[in-house]
Amino acid sequence: MNTEQVEAFLYVAITSSFSKAGDILYTTQPTISSRIKSLESLLNCQLFDRGNSISLTEEGVAFLPHAKQVLHHLQAGKYAVQRKNFESGGLIDISAVFTGAINLLPNLIKEFNIDYPDTKVNVRTGHSNQILDMVLNNQSSFGISRSIYHPKIETIHLFNDQMVLAIYPDHPFKSQKTITIKDLTNEKFIQYARKTKDWALVQNAFDRLNSLQNIVIEIDNIEVAKQMVKNKIGIAILPRSAIKEELTRGCLTELIVSDLPDIQTNYDLIFLKDKTFDSITDTFFNFILKQGSDYPQ
Repeated sequence: MNTEQVEAFLYVAITSSFSKAGDILYTTQPTISSRIKSLESLLNCQLFDRGNSISLTEEGVAFLPHAKQVLHHLQAGKYAVQRKNFESGGLIDISAVFTGAINLLPNLIKEFNIDYPDTKVNVRTGHSNQILDMVLNNQSSFGISRSIYHPKIETIHLFNDQMVLAIYPDHPFKSQKTITIKDLTNEKFIQYARKTKDWALVQNAFDRLNSLQNIVIEIDNIEVAKQMVKNKIGIAILPRSAIKEELTRGCLTELIVSDLPDIQTNYDLIFLKDKTFDSITDTFFNFILKQGSDYPQ
């Protein structure tokens, strides 16, 4: 068993795709397939069901936490060696959408600075189209944005986020486990991210049931939207990652809307095709990629 086999297994498990795993590991789908087959032969079991979709077998599920642990220890060893042989100082220019900048980067940068304390990370924030422009204009080495296409851009999937209904703790709905869209007809809404794909999906769900959203405030800043809900001005449909801390502290409550569509937002690392990073940026890029694969979905 070697590192390449374990990496191939882990990223196929994460992405449910041999080709996407190949993209992440900068190799081809046949190479990934060969590594998986070799690993399965070594373990004398089948790790994936290969039907219309790729899924883990029982043996694959059992092996997954150990594969993560193996790569975690190897990565820790790699960083330990780099600290001895590599000057950690330098400047990293990146950009990120607000959700990524607020909910993903602080912990990652904190962990990264433990190993590279002399490194400065310059973070610019904006909406996805602004992140794309920064990357295209070389203002950022790479960006974190919602899934976006451009012929000059490479993308690697980082994590998914789900839009959920957030209410304040003593809202009249607090004792209910689930509600329907019709129950929301008379509720005051804080509208976040108007004219985005997420907003359109939510709006379509209301339109299908001939229900109207009573929008009292429209806002494009998620921190302001959360404060509006906490101050009982209204309720809002927000990314779950953005309210994770508030849910833990009990400042906000997530409520299931049974007939609201499952709205998943994909977040990617984006960078110019054929982009060459300097050593410290490349180290941080790979650190985000590996840590981001464990980001709560």
